[in-house]
Amino acid sequence: MRLQWSSVTVAMVTGSAFLLYVASAAPGLTWAHQGADGGELLAAAISNGVPHPPGYPLYMLVLQGWLAVGHLIGLGGDPAWLGNLFSVTSATLSVAVTTGTALRLAGQQPLRQLWAALAGLAWAISPLLWSQAVITEVYGLHALLFALLGWVVLVQWGRLGGLIPIVACGVAHHLTFVLLMPAVLYYLWAGHGYSWRAFWRTAGVLTVGGLLGLLFYLRTVVAASALPPPPVNWGYPDNWAGFWWLVSGAAYRGYLFAAGPDAVFGRIADWAYTLTSQYTPVGLAVALLGLSGWDQGRPTLRNFSLLWVIPVSIYASGYYTRDSEIYLLPVTWLLALWISSGLAEGYDWLVKRRPTVPWAWVSGVTVAVALMLCVVIRWPQVALRGDVTARDFVQGAVAVVQPNSIIITLDDAETFGLWYAAWGSGELLQSAPGTILINYSLFQFDWYRRLLAKRYPEVAANRQSVDEILAANVGQRPIFFSEQLEFVLAEQLVPVGPLWHYRP
Repeated sequence: MRLQWSSVTVAMVTGSAFLLYVASAAPGLTWAHQGADGGELLAAAISNGVPHPPGYPLYMLVLQGWLAVGHLIGLGGDPAWLGNLFSVTSATLSVAVTTGTALRLAGQQPLRQLWAALAGLAWAISPLLWSQAVITEVYGLHALLFALLGWVVLVQWGRLGGLIPIVACGVAHHLTFVLLMPAVLYYLWAGHGYSWRAFWRTAGVLTVGGLLGLLFYLRTVVAASALPPPPVNWGYPDNWAGFWWLVSGAAYRGYLFAAGPDAVFGRIADWAYTLTSQYTPVGLAVALLGLSGWDQGRPTLRNFSLLWVIPVSIYASGYYTRDSEIYLLPVTWLLALWISSGLAEGYDWLVKRRPTVPWAWVSGVTVAVALMLCVVIRWPQVALRGDVTARDFVQGAVAVVQPNSIIITLDDAETFGLWYAAWGSGELLQSAPGTILINYSLFQFDWYRRLLAKRYPEVAANRQSVDEILAANVGQRPIFFSEQLEFVLAEQLVPVGPLWHYRP
């Protein structure tokens, strides 16, 4: 009977999360929640290309299969909606795994189903997870994979049948997954009595899983080597230089620990604010109460928590970008487990002092009402049911672009929106065949100029700058800009829909 109630608990929490995410998911292409990459990811998947560093080979393979199955069974004709639905499904499954993990960690505690359910729901509506569950991005799958890692380690004690494939998939999907390995290594080592034999065995298992995950990155070489090369082909990794540029994240290294010493306290404040805002100050207090319970009664879990939190927090704080807080997702997930423990600790404390009060009802109803209030308050900021900004831009561009045009883009949102229109949904090239898209920011890289020369030799061959391409093609092709650029005089640009028509 206990197992049946646990199954019902997980099913109810999972179903609630799924309904919430579906109701609030973006209806198609979106730029919200730092989600401009969605257009690029979809274009890369559909054209069998290579997305931005480090290439996300597992995500590409799974997304390609998801899109194929979605079209086959008639889930919708818009790839962007299917991509959003994939994030919905991945995030929902992470909620299921989290609830199950909280249940097992609770052991034989009274009301463990209630505390685990509330913790799972809190994880589901945390702004970081919810925001990524309703857009096409890599973090829904990332959340599922590190939740599965937690399940395999904390519940199954690192069984080889689960640990190796999860580590391999995690590394194949998002390289920050390796930041969680110290916690995994410690917990499994401690669980075997701190035996050095167990230590090296566990280290070997993690190494095997990591190496298997790295093999997935060969997918980028295969995709990049196609003839003609795919249009989305970051690093053009058909050679070692391009492959290393892609996988090592060379384009983003400058963001890591780029903030000076004077910004350290600001980054720490941002870290604290992000974690506090996920579960509110009260929720964070409950989480810390749960951690204190582990500190007193389960020190191995306490040490695991610290080794899980610290590397991820250092990376997220040191990676100086506008969306670096998203890397705190694994920390937010662990806080949900602390909340489950904290609710149990608080309940026990209250029962000892006022045993006649029905604290189960009082605490359960109070937390449930608080969660519903959080949904209502957060809905306007997180839900994207009516978001059509990206769609309107794409449709406006498609309406004005002429056949055989050149479109020069700069910012991610406009660039990836047009990439999606060209190689994702295909509507741009259907309306304006022969159109060529050039990104001004990427033109600084040798690999990108080589890619353009391979795909469009009549336009880009031997052109070392966008200025040269403009000079060679003005009067021959219609030329559009997605934004006004400094090197082009304002009087040379005529606004046409959401674009600028270049008329020197």
